[in-house]
Amino acid sequence: PGTGKTTIARLVGDMLKDLGVLSKGQLVECTRSDLVGEHVGETGPKTLLLVERAIGGVLFVDEAYTLVQDAKDSFGREALDTLMKAMEDNRDELLCILAGYPENMTKLLAANPGLKSRFPFVIDFPDYDAQE
Repeated sequence: PGTGKTTIARLVGDMLKDLGVLSKGQLVECTRSDLVGEHVGETGPKTLLLVERAIGGVLFVDEAYTLVQDAKDSFGREALDTLMKAMEDNRDELLCILAGYPENMTKLLAANPGLKSRFPFVIDFPDYDAQE
């Protein structure tokens, strides 16, 4: 089972396209490994490449709390900073959805002073049980 986060993100993209808010409505799904490079200088371009693919639609970052794993995680912070700037630069063409466990997401939102204001809506998706 799961919570249906990816399905809802895809539906939101379709809905916003139908309403004329987004031009394409496509969903680009990613995780930390898709955004963060292994070597200095790789993270920014790697993050921007995914943002470019998502322009006109939705960038869905699953398990987003893993982006910044601790205070020394400079690569994760670079990905987050790059993502925030790209969101601002493309505010009329991009919807970014961050997903993850509530407690961990609260910590992520506290990791950067500007992050919480860029994600003003929080929706809790309880896990489905096996019967559901």
